Amino acid sequence: MAIDPFTTSPEGKRVLRSFSLAEHDRRYGRLHQLMAEANLDALICPPADGQEPQANIRYLTQIGITQGAPWAIVPASGDETAILGSEREHKMWREHLEWPVDLRWNGKPAEALIERLGELGLERAHIGVVGLDRTYQRPEGIMVHAAWQKVTAVLPNATFVPATDMLERARVVKGPEEIAVVQRIVDANEAAIARMIEVARPGMEEATVWIEMAKVLLDWTGDFPSRLSLGSNNQPANTSNSLGLPVRMEDGGMLSQEIDARVQGYRAQSNHGILIGSKNADQYRTAQQAAVDTYLSLLQWLRPGRTVGEFYDEFVRLAEQHGGKATGVILHTNGAGSDRPRGGPGPAAGDRDWVMGPGWTLLASATVTSAWW
Repeated sequence: MAIDPFTTSPEGKRVLRSFSLAEHDRRYGRLHQLMAEANLDALICPPADGQEPQANIRYLTQIGITQGAPWAIVPASGDETAILGSEREHKMWREHLEWPVDLRWNGKPAEALIERLGELGLERAHIGVVGLDRTYQRPEGIMVHAAWQKVTAVLPNATFVPATDMLERARVVKGPEEIAVVQRIVDANEAAIARMIEVARPGMEEATVWIEMAKVLLDWTGDFPSRLSLGSNNQPANTSNSLGLPVRMEDGGMLSQEIDARVQGYRAQSNHGILIGSKNADQYRTAQQAAVDTYLSLLQWLRPGRTVGEFYDEFVRLAEQHGGKATGVILHTNGAGSDRPRGGPGPAAGDRDWVMGPGWTLLASATVTSAWW
């Protein structure tokens, strides 16, 4: 049975879900602590991200994705400000969100940003900037050039420093409300997987399966999926780049997926490779059993205090123990977007020094290339 994607206001009206003020205080308490440790007087975040639209700004303001996104200004103490790009967005979000309280719109976002920085007395401040560099798949950053020129010209005596890493370290620790949202997303994903297993057959096009799965995700969430990518005939799960492609699935081929429903701007990925038809059934069972055994062994090993790098190394050891070879992105967290830490075995593994702890929600997919497949 589908989950109602909406909630009911005190007046009895169905509205978009909003994180509570208690969740606001939890996440901003952690963020302000990290800002104090970095000696920051304020944090600013642009209305963009490198891959998942507006992940960082959505975390700070709840506003973003396909509806557009604001600028955010977060002082070291006091309320954050969201500066929206249109009157329509301003009206909609004010009606449906519990926070942020300070929502602004004047038709000139850069000017409104500068005005708010002036109100906060930040002319000689130490200001962190999200998106200045080191964003996911965009190491050169994503700052809006014209707006950045205006801000730095008006505040020549302020010091601006990169702060993407700091915000991503804040985001990795989830509160109970965030964890509940991630669970709702996983429930939607699993409903889509059940539909995939029900309809997928040899000779059918991927697009037919994609449409059936997309219907389920929309019904459960009331929003477009963050990702629904298929790879049939033993192709990688992200082959279709979230499109439904007219590729005919062959008997004996693997159908892999990356399924991310979206709820309140959050995503959580589920993967469940299946065999199409009956050909190669014995090889499929052997390969899948190696992946399942590796995954279950990782769950037994996992505990707070161990590092991401140790996780990668243990994955390699277990995969080889079960007759396979560790490949792919083994770990990334779930949340507002392309959350860190993320990576897998090999020289490209990222965030090895991050220490895992309570409040993390992980996609830990045992991607094992079996000797029998």
